[in-house]
Amino acid sequence: MRPERGSFRSVNVDDLCLGGHRQWRPGFSCEGHRRHGRPGDAARTVRSRGSVAQPSRTDGEKSGGHRVIYLVRHGETTWNRTGRQQGHHDSPLTDMGIEQARAAGRVLRYAIREIQAACIETSPLGRARQTALILAEVIGLDLDAVVVAPLLVEHHLGDWEGLTRVEIEARYPGARQEREAHKWDYVVPGGESYARVAARARQWLASPRHAEVTIAVTHEMISRTIQAAYAELTVDEALARSHRQDRIYCLHAGRVDEISCRAQPPG
Repeated sequence: MRPERGSFRSVNVDDLCLGGHRQWRPGFSCEGHRRHGRPGDAARTVRSRGSVAQPSRTDGEKSGGHRVIYLVRHGETTWNRTGRQQGHHDSPLTDMGIEQARAAGRVLRYAIREIQAACIETSPLGRARQTALILAEVIGLDLDAVVVAPLLVEHHLGDWEGLTRVEIEARYPGARQEREAHKWDYVVPGGESYARVAARARQWLASPRHAEVTIAVTHEMISRTIQAAYAELTVDEALARSHRQDRIYCLHAGRVDEISCRAQPPG
C-alpha cells in the first residue's frame, strides 16, 4: 500500500536498518566503486554530473523503485556560526562541522549494508564537497563514487549573501518582511525564489539513477524542497520543513524518515 501523502516519521537507526536497508543484497556495484578503498588527496577534484531534462512526475520516478536516497546537509560552517546568509557563497566547515560530517558517515556506514552499491552526489559548493569527501572516507568509498550534481546547489540568495539578518534589514529595509509575506514566490534581489528552487528539486529527483543507494550532500533550503517534492507536500508544508545538521533524511517508498546523527563537540 502506498503511504499517505506527506508521510514523515522519526526513526532509530537500528529500527531503520533492521527494517530493510541492511537486508538488501543489491545485484550490481555502482560503477565499480569499492567498499574498502580509502580516498587519496582530499583536494582531488570530484566528477561532475550534468543537468537533466524537465521531469515528468510519475510514481516510478518519485519513488525510484526500491532505490533509496539519503539527504545529508553539509556540516556547520563559520558563516552558520555567525548567522551570515550563504546561498551560493561559501565558508569552510568548523571543527564541529567536520565532526557532524563524520557522525553522518558513521550512521550511513551502519545503515547501508552494501556500501559498494552506494554513490554520493554533492552540491558543487565547497562546504558540501568538503562534507562529501569526509563521508566517503568514513563510509569507505573511493573518490570515484563522489559526483558533483549542480541541481543540488543551495537557494541563491543574491544580494543578501554574506550578510546577517540585521545587515539585510539595514541595507534593504522591509525586504525580509516582504519575503516572509510571500516566501514561496519572492525573488531575492539578484537571487531566486523558493518556487524556482522547488522546480530544481523536482528535476533532481526525476534524474536517472543507477545506484541502489544515493547519498545526496546538500543544503537546508534545497533539502526542504526535495523532501516536499518527494512527499508531495503543499507550499505551506514545504516551508515548514527544515534540515538540521544533526539529521539525515531517508527517502524510500514514498516515505521520508528522519534519522539522528548527533556529533560530539570537538576538543
